Amino acid sequence: MKKLNVDLISVLIILFILLLGAMFTYLYKANQQIEHYAQIDKTLEDINILNQSVDDFTINVNQLNNYDTIDKQLLQFTQTLQLLHKEMLVFAPNDVALSQQYEKIFNAHKQMMDDIEYYKSMNALLIATSHFLFDVHQTISEDPVLSDAQKNNIDETLFFLLRFTTSTYLDKAIVQQKLSTITTTHQSNESNYHIENFKKQALVMLNTVASLKKVSQEIRHNPIKRHLAEFHKQIDTIYQNNLFIERAIALLFFISAMILLGILLTAHFITLQKTRRQLAMNYALQHSDNSIVITDTEKKITYVNDGFEKTTGYTFEEVRGKDSRILKSELTPQSVYDELNATLERGERWDGEFINKRKDGSIFHERASIVPVKLSGETISYLAIKLDITEYIEQSAQIKQAASVFENTAEAIIITDNHGNTISVNKAFEEIYGYTLDDMKGNKLSILHSGYHDTNFYQDMWNQLETYGVWQGKFINKAKNGSMIPVWGTIKAVYNEKQEVVNYIAVQSDIREIESSRAKVDYLAYHDPLTDLKNRAHFEEYLSHALNVAERYHKQLAVLFIDLDRFKVINDTLGHGIGDQLLIEVAKRFRTILRESDFLARWGGDEFVVILENVTSNRDSAKVANSILEALKEPIVVQNHTLNITSSIGIATFPENGKESATLISHADSAMYIAKEKGSNNFQYYTSKISEKMQEKLQIELQLTHALKNHEFYMVYQPQYSLETQQIISVEALVRWQSEQFGFVPPDKFIEIAEENGIIVELGYFIFEQSCKGYVAMKAAGVNLQRIAINVSSVQFRQADLLERFAAILDKYNMQ
Repeated sequence: MKKLNVDLISVLIILFILLLGAMFTYLYKANQQIEHYAQIDKTLEDINILNQSVDDFTINVNQLNNYDTIDKQLLQFTQTLQLLHKEMLVFAPNDVALSQQYEKIFNAHKQMMDDIEYYKSMNALLIATSHFLFDVHQTISEDPVLSDAQKNNIDETLFFLLRFTTSTYLDKAIVQQKLSTITTTHQSNESNYHIENFKKQALVMLNTVASLKKVSQEIRHNPIKRHLAEFHKQIDTIYQNNLFIERAIALLFFISAMILLGILLTAHFITLQKTRRQLAMNYALQHSDNSIVITDTEKKITYVNDGFEKTTGYTFEEVRGKDSRILKSELTPQSVYDELNATLERGERWDGEFINKRKDGSIFHERASIVPVKLSGETISYLAIKLDITEYIEQSAQIKQAASVFENTAEAIIITDNHGNTISVNKAFEEIYGYTLDDMKGNKLSILHSGYHDTNFYQDMWNQLETYGVWQGKFINKAKNGSMIPVWGTIKAVYNEKQEVVNYIAVQSDIREIESSRAKVDYLAYHDPLTDLKNRAHFEEYLSHALNVAERYHKQLAVLFIDLDRFKVINDTLGHGIGDQLLIEVAKRFRTILRESDFLARWGGDEFVVILENVTSNRDSAKVANSILEALKEPIVVQNHTLNITSSIGIATFPENGKESATLISHADSAMYIAKEKGSNNFQYYTSKISEKMQEKLQIELQLTHALKNHEFYMVYQPQYSLETQQIISVEALVRWQSEQFGFVPPDKFIEIAEENGIIVELGYFIFEQSCKGYVAMKAAGVNLQRIAINVSSVQFRQADLLERFAAILDKYNMQ
């Protein structure tokens, strides 16, 4: 009954927690809906403001507008519209009507973007035509051949044309009629040319203004504002409906939680009363450290305590009503059970031991006392009190096992008392040192001292033993026959319950064979197999040590990072065999010009590093760097190939350029790259400017990866003007980068980086397509272009499908 109540309360608590969790989760989602609605409302307001800005942009058709400003507004318009779409999908992901309304907004926005682009091109054409027309008019005004009537007629026509440009009530036909009244003269061909040119340019300007007015009207009457209002109305309706439902569900959650809480409290009070009565009765038995088992006369289990459950792994419910032989392992002799049954049948107490089996199958040992429980002289049950003695049995076995290990292990083992006097040694000790237990017993281990270590060594060992209770290390002892024996030893102190040292145990391994092969292993681990120089691991380890010494004695130190110029070309062209021989010869030359105290290593590939210790000034490291450059001036002959190789060297100094190994290596590497940028075959010292330049280069490289996705690149066109025809006949397409982080970034700062990391390929296709698109737009706007020049990086020519992709872009825009 108790178990049932506990389970019921647990279920009620879980249900209550789940209900609260569901309620808070739902309220959190409802709050998110409110936040999304507020964000959508704000986004719609921003879109309306941006739309008004676009309308204002097209009011005056005769002004040269700031295209950068409108481009930024249009980009912001597009991004805000995308944000609206994202918030809409979160707010009402399955609302078809809302999605359709957004589609109308998107289509209207797309139409507006196209109209703006057309408006910009026509506006630019209008301004250019106006300037040209005024120049022609000035020429006509100064023409002595033309009559005043003709000049007045042209002035009046220009006046009507300008009024048509600035007003909305003057009709285009009036201006056209005025243009038709202008006639040429019979007196001068040059005057006729200027008059015809005036009429032609005036007609172009008239048509351009008409087109501008038309597209301006289309932009200002774009239905996006109406669609936005309808979208806002639909959002409000969805929000109000959701708000009503959310309030109803939240109220339902609250009422359900209160009901469940009331049931839970009632069940808890009932269970608490029953538990108090049962605890008073069962406390003594239940909390006994021993296993307590009560069986009926048929040996069926009727009760077990917590100690039984902990020892056997069985719960009371699992063994209730089961035969007490459920723990039987078949390892206890049958004679024990026969004696047990005979004793209990006589009504007497039985004491003995079992080898039983736990629920998980593991074996354990128990010491048991079983007595019959009688009522009115008749046995009604049996009470068994059992103690788990497995640990005691296992300890006895471990003691036997330890004794066997002690005698048969390959390591020498010595046990001493707390004063260091030998108590026992094993066979391995006798075999290694030649001393028997009789030789050692009662003596101190100083009998093994070889004289190799001084008194400070042993004093330090005892200090560590007293402080930490353990010492480990290598030392050299002397055998009975006088031979020196290197050993690796561990000494541990053994403490009693009062934390007093009672013994010391020393374990020693004979490492004579290891010592003989270690020199060869160390050499292979710390040397480059190709050049026989120190390797990178040895360099880093030595540099760390050298820095510690330099810091301790306030010395200067320099790190030289050397990279061979054009080695990759030689390696790829002539093969790796030639490249390897070249590296060997270079290493030999480096050895000849460096001092024995200078640390030379191969960093990897065609890179070498040098540590110069005890330098007094930069002059010392500069002298070494010059020697390295001079050493490579003489050609190197490898297998009938005469090879000319140079190097670029970066230098970082301690403590000026850093106090840690990684910092100095990094700074020397950065300085080396600057040396390469300055034409190779030179050396450069690391400076803060180098760090700033490398950091700036890294930041630009990181931002370049996002610039295309963020639409930060745009095109400008440099025109080529014909003096003969007085027209723009071609343009050169130039890419520009307006970075969100850096602002305007000049091409000379990012093109080279884009070529280094490969981004130039995708950027090149972007430039080609945008240039074609711009060319078509300019042609459509009336600019009589004969051609367009597009720059293509040499890196892009390595793309196998370059021509196919270019051809596809040309086909897309119907270009030759």
